[in-house]
Amino acid sequence: MCGIVGYVQRERDLETVHLMMKRVRHRGPDGAGEWFSEREGWHVGLGHRRLSVIDLKGGHQPMANEDGSLVITYNGEIYNFAALRSRLEEQQHGFSTKSDTEVVIHHFEQHGPSGLTDLNGMFAFAIWNQDTGELTLARDRAGIKPLYFAALPEGGILFASELSALLAHPACPTKLSVEGLAQYFFSDYGRPPDTVIDGISRLAPGEYIVWRDGVISEGRRFWNLREARPRAPLMGQGELAFELWDCLSRAVKRQLVADVPVGVFLSGGIDSSVVAALAQAHSARPIRTFSIAFEDSGFDESAHARAVAGFLKTQHTEEVLTESLLLTTIDAALSALDEPLGDPSFLPTYLLSKLAAQHVKVVLGGDGGDELWAGYPTYRAHGYALLYQNIPSVLRKLLIDKAVARLPVNDGYQSFEWKAKRFALRWDNDLLARHLRWMSSTDLPDLKLAVPQLREPARAERDQLAFASDQLNSLLALDFTTYLPGSVLTKVDRASMAHGLEVRPPLLDNELIDYAFGLPSRFKLRDGTGKYLFKLAARSHLPENIIHRPKKGFAIPLARWLRGPLATRLNGILEDSPVWNAGILKRNTFVAWQRSHQSRREDRSRPLWALLVLDAWMRKNLPS
Repeated sequence: MCGIVGYVQRERDLETVHLMMKRVRHRGPDGAGEWFSEREGWHVGLGHRRLSVIDLKGGHQPMANEDGSLVITYNGEIYNFAALRSRLEEQQHGFSTKSDTEVVIHHFEQHGPSGLTDLNGMFAFAIWNQDTGELTLARDRAGIKPLYFAALPEGGILFASELSALLAHPACPTKLSVEGLAQYFFSDYGRPPDTVIDGISRLAPGEYIVWRDGVISEGRRFWNLREARPRAPLMGQGELAFELWDCLSRAVKRQLVADVPVGVFLSGGIDSSVVAALAQAHSARPIRTFSIAFEDSGFDESAHARAVAGFLKTQHTEEVLTESLLLTTIDAALSALDEPLGDPSFLPTYLLSKLAAQHVKVVLGGDGGDELWAGYPTYRAHGYALLYQNIPSVLRKLLIDKAVARLPVNDGYQSFEWKAKRFALRWDNDLLARHLRWMSSTDLPDLKLAVPQLREPARAERDQLAFASDQLNSLLALDFTTYLPGSVLTKVDRASMAHGLEVRPPLLDNELIDYAFGLPSRFKLRDGTGKYLFKLAARSHLPENIIHRPKKGFAIPLARWLRGPLATRLNGILEDSPVWNAGILKRNTFVAWQRSHQSRREDRSRPLWALLVLDAWMRKNLPS
């Protein structure tokens, strides 16, 4: 796991690569490498910061193939690299290391971009072809690892694992983006290709681009969900459950391969518990598991994590997060954010990563289970929507909406008041638009008040069109292509890499993605039970009370904090902040939201927190 940077430009410039690499040093504290070349007036610079996990003595980057025609700087892990290597050796490719990096470059040499679909793992890389003068950038199918790029004025290109590294280049654009900011306040995150900077793009999951002679190609998909359309299974649900457990077991076993100790993030929910159970089954000694406890019992689920650890007999480590510790960690955590991310669960994720990094270099996590197997309560809510739709709209507006709007604000985790207001007051007859609005931090009418220049807010992604006849799979596809890479995986990547920790998500193994999206949705949500087949597969491997306990997110008491210990800081931002200098956000809207939040008329914690995060990011990355 690493940080990568580079450019192709007209000027020879060694110093800029050094500056860019400093910005991603935390991603690879174990070593650094640089490579420079020139071809037909274009200067190429590639940089790499390394976190050594496989082939600790070899595998240094940037790395070239035998004849030096291809050079790679690569971030990720390919779990089927041994099998790919065997095939390449049969095709007369020679290897001088034991690393997966060398497998990637030889596989690309043999197959080009068409071979990207063979890579089972997480990756973002740049490969320079000295013979053709082409630079290829690619990102894994689920979007686990990040990759950003920007066009330079003279036709060159910049790229890096993190947006902040691009900003170290003197020619990088720095103007804020209207669309990027709107996406951020709507969803808490940005969607490819947009970022909060106009002119800096993010590569989409399952996509690659090619730069050649001053021209950057459009993003090209090497994989998308249309390749995983639901099939009609030929076996009963019991057999399917056994088959799924075998798939899960193979995925975890693949991702345990490392030359350093591997642990597991254990929340006590079913996803991380399944991963921990399988990791322990494949280990001859107790695996290390890590969790955090909250001082506030309303947000704490550590007892469940301890119960699972005891059941599996893991070597468990837990840390209690007090409110004072969480609050004093905010600045350090926000400083680690490479780009604005409005999900407040980044804070406990940052502290959990810090805890694990004191003991191991690699952990497995349970990310992806909710998006593949329908774990979020939002999916069940769409079932109720079919009934709600039959109520005359006049009756809904005059009675239900008004009654729901009068419910007093409740700061508890996903309280009835919170759910009812989301359901009724963010209603949309269009399924995908309704889902996006339910999942959003700032609803569409409010977004227009906050970003007046915005013309067409919150467009939906369309990978889910492959599942037009299956409503639930369409929603899962929507979250898989938006919320999962944009928020969940970004949060974990930045929080873990800030501490030089690699997090692997075995539930997003290629085989499991294909398997999950190949099943009709009746195996995922049945009779109000989400993750139906997943839970069935876990029976006899985990306690029933863990398998069937309600989902609980990784939350903090944000609404209360913004009325209390963070209120002064927020008022200062509303009074004076670089956020307002671009003239994109309307200050009066946020002032009104702050007053409404303080008086408990409304819960405006998410857009106000997003504002606080944006302010901290701009002060660090865009100093005036």
